[in-house]
Amino acid sequence: MAIIIQQLLNATQLGAVYALIALGYSMVYGIIRLINFAHGDIFMVGAFIGFLLATLAGLPFYVIMPLAMLLTALVGVAIERIAYRKLRNAQRMSLVITALGVGIFLENIVRVLVGPQTRQLPPLLPDAILQLPGGIVITEDKILIILISLALMMILWLFVNKTLMGTALRAVADNKEIVPLMGINLNQVIAVTFAIGSALAAAGGIFFGQAYSIDPYMGIDLGWKAFIAAVIGGIGSIEGAVLGSFMLAEVEVFSVAYLSSNLKNGIAFGLLIVLLLIWPSGIMGKPMLKKV
Repeated sequence: MAIIIQQLLNATQLGAVYALIALGYSMVYGIIRLINFAHGDIFMVGAFIGFLLATLAGLPFYVIMPLAMLLTALVGVAIERIAYRKLRNAQRMSLVITALGVGIFLENIVRVLVGPQTRQLPPLLPDAILQLPGGIVITEDKILIILISLALMMILWLFVNKTLMGTALRAVADNKEIVPLMGINLNQVIAVTFAIGSALAAAGGIFFGQAYSIDPYMGIDLGWKAFIAAVIGGIGSIEGAVLGSFMLAEVEVFSVAYLSSNLKNGIAFGLLIVLLLIWPSGIMGKPMLKKV
């Protein structure tokens, strides 16, 4: 039983990181129906901004986290403004190809500026080992990562459901053609969406860097995992992205613990296929109606 609880804690930490990335996929898709394949690389950029702030500037965690989130949010807004805005009404394939190009550009610019080597973020959070009843072991940084991630998700939920801008976000997600007629600045709403998604991805990148190593290509694998999580939960749904992320993390962690680490990616994609056969729009997604 202790081993299962231990694995659940590991899965919760990984799921929290997936959720912070998956929320960006889900929000952007919900607003402009774009699968932003560059989002995994924005997550990578956030991790490296945190790395540079920690190693070059020597800043503490409580400064690094908001600063990295702010800088990565600006990167996300710049990408939307430069690469996506003029293609907003173009064919979907043009946007997808542009997103892939932006991702490759980010990977290469980071590789040139920082180098291709694998890096490790210095410990930013207390990492004392705590012994829980039943022989369960957990570190303080793991607890903090889970709690801070959940707090960020809660703040996002409150922002979307309890603020005026959140109401505008939901209105644009419902019908972005009519909303501008009501005086809502569509460009501003979309920019806010990219800013929030990118900021959350930066938080996920820093948390990931605390537990694992980082490199310029880390966004490919993690980005795909978060995308799968968003699709499983129902892409476009904030609650679905969080649910799908924790489900995927649990499947991965338990696959590694009880089967083989070589099977975790295959099982993740297998889970995606099976769940989409049951819920074509994802667990919490809404089916799209098409006029004929």
